[in-house]
Amino acid sequence: MNKTFKDFTLEDLDVFFNVSEMADQHELDGLTLNLIVVDNSLKDLNGLGREQLDAMQEVYKVYKTVYVKNSDFFVPKIGTELVLDGQSYYVEESGEEMGVIRIVLSANES
Repeated sequence: MNKTFKDFTLEDLDVFFNVSEMADQHELDGLTLNLIVVDNSLKDLNGLGREQLDAMQEVYKVYKTVYVKNSDFFVPKIGTELVLDGQSYYVEESGEEMGVIRIVLSANES
């Protein structure tokens, strides 16, 4: 049987989400999972409008992007609350592609 590019990509997910390679163990909504977590600055996210609005309202937010295998978690709805490593965040964006779920989280910074 011939393997497709998609088959090879799905097999490679085990490499990317290995704690010896790119992932680290984190707790996400009570589950200990191998995740790739990226701290984002506002300029890395979609557009300047959100940054300007937050600054006008004197709201300072921290953003994190979480990557998780779709076999380990689900695609959460925008606006729902998730707990990452004991800290509550709200889902700003989420989606799944090629076996990987990408979740952009935000929290108000005190």
